[in-house]
Amino acid sequence: MNLIHNNPFRILGVTGNASLSDRIQQANLIAQYLKIGQNAKLDFDITPPLSPIERTKELIELQSSRIHSTEDKILHSLFWFVQANGVDKIALKHLTKSKDIDKALNDVEKGCRGFVVTPSSYSSILNHSSLEIIAFNEHKDLNRLKKAITRKFSLISNKDSFASLKKLVASDGKDTDIESFIALILPELKDFLSELVPAENIDHLMLEVFQSNPVIYPKIKTEVLSSLEAKMNKVLNNSELKRNEFLRGHFSPRKLTQGSTLGSKTLKSAKNLLKEMKVFVGINDSFYLDNVDKAYSEVNYCGILVFNKFIESLNNNEFQISDLNQCNLNGIVDLYSDALKELRHLEVPIKTTIAQNLTGIKKVKNQLDEIKSANSFDLNEKIQRRRQAAANNNSGCFIATATLGSYDHSLVLELRQFRDEWILTKRWGKDFVSWYYYYGGIAAKVIEDKTVLKRMSYLFIILPLVFLARVVKK
Repeated sequence: MNLIHNNPFRILGVTGNASLSDRIQQANLIAQYLKIGQNAKLDFDITPPLSPIERTKELIELQSSRIHSTEDKILHSLFWFVQANGVDKIALKHLTKSKDIDKALNDVEKGCRGFVVTPSSYSSILNHSSLEIIAFNEHKDLNRLKKAITRKFSLISNKDSFASLKKLVASDGKDTDIESFIALILPELKDFLSELVPAENIDHLMLEVFQSNPVIYPKIKTEVLSSLEAKMNKVLNNSELKRNEFLRGHFSPRKLTQGSTLGSKTLKSAKNLLKEMKVFVGINDSFYLDNVDKAYSEVNYCGILVFNKFIESLNNNEFQISDLNQCNLNGIVDLYSDALKELRHLEVPIKTTIAQNLTGIKKVKNQLDEIKSANSFDLNEKIQRRRQAAANNNSGCFIATATLGSYDHSLVLELRQFRDEWILTKRWGKDFVSWYYYYGGIAAKVIEDKTVLKRMSYLFIILPLVFLARVVKK
C-alpha cells in the first residue's frame, strides 16, 4: 500500500489538489511540532485505519521533490483524495473527523452519480476508489478492489476527465498525454498490487481489471505476452546449455537418462508457460503455436541428439556387453509419448518430427531389448549383427539426421534408399560410404545444435542430394 501509506500528500496532511502555498504552510506546521519534539497528528493521517506516520525533517523536505512534475502530481493525487466540489468537501470533512471508512464511502458515493464519469462526478469516483483501497485490509474483497482500480483508471483513460484532473491538481504544470502517463503509472500499479495481494498472479489480475478498458488492455496484454515469451526463452536457453554440456565427450549410457530427464523438466516448465499463453490468446493464435513449436523442438533435441550419439557409438564398436546392458531408451520413449499426448489437438511442424523420431527409437529399443535378453554368446553375435545392420541401414545419414532433427524423417529415409539402391551398387560405392560414414559423423556433431549450419546444410547438401536421388530414380 506504499502508493497510499507513503503518499506525499498524506505525509504533508493535504489533499491532492492543495496549492503550493498550502503545502508549504503545512510543512512549516509540521516543522514547528518537530522543534518541540512532537510528531504532528494531522486530519489527513486517517489513522486508523492507515498506519501512523513517523515524520522527520528529512521526510518532509523530500516530499517537494516527489510532487514536482505534472505526472507526479497526477499519480499521487490519483491514489489519494481531491476536493473539487461541495460534495467532496463535506465527505472529506466527515472522513477526517470520524475516520469511519464505511460512512465516508456512503457520503462519497452520493457524488459518484452511478459511477458514470462526468465533469461533476470524476472527483467523487476518485475519492471513492481510494477509500475502497484503504478498506481492503478490512474487507479483503478482491472484487471490490478490482472495481476500485478499474474506476480509477477509467478516469485517466477518458480524455475529458484526464484533462479535468490535470487542471485540478497540476494546472501550472506542463502538458502530458494519456498514453505517456499510463506508461508511467502501470509499473507503479503492478508493484502496488504485488504488495497488496502477493498471493495473486498479478499479470492475470491486471488483465482482469482492464479487460473492458480499450486504452490500457492492449498495452498490458502485449507486456504480459512479452514477459511470458521471455520466460519461455530463458527455460529453453537453459535447457540447451545443459544439453550441450552433457553431450560433450564420449557417449556413456548415463547420457540417455540425462537427455530424457532434461527433456521432461523442460517439458514441464514449458507446459506451465504455454498454459498461461493459451488463456490470453487462444489455442489457434500464431503467437501461441510458435511458442509450442519452439518449446517442443527443444524437448525433441533433448531426446534425439543423445539417441544419435548412442547410435554413433554403437556403430563405432565402442560398446562392451556390460555397457549395452546399461543402455535404456525407455526414458526417451516416454518423453516423446508424453510430448505427442500434449500435442494431440495441435497442428505444429514439430509434432510430425517427434512422431517419426519416436517410431525409429522404438524400433531400436525393441532390438536392444532383444539383445539384452540373449545369453552371453548370442549377445556378442547379435551386437555384431546390429552393428552391421546399422552400417547398412542407418549410419550413412548422420548429416541428414542432424540437419532434419529426425531419425526417420521422410527425406532421411529417401537418402538411405538412394544409398542402398544406387550408390552401393557402384564399384566405388562401398569406399565412398565408408569415407562418408567416418567424416559424416564428425560433420553431424558440428551442425546438430547450430541452427544456421543446419539451414546451410539443408539448402546446400540435403536438397541437392534429394534432387539427384530423384533424378537417378527416374
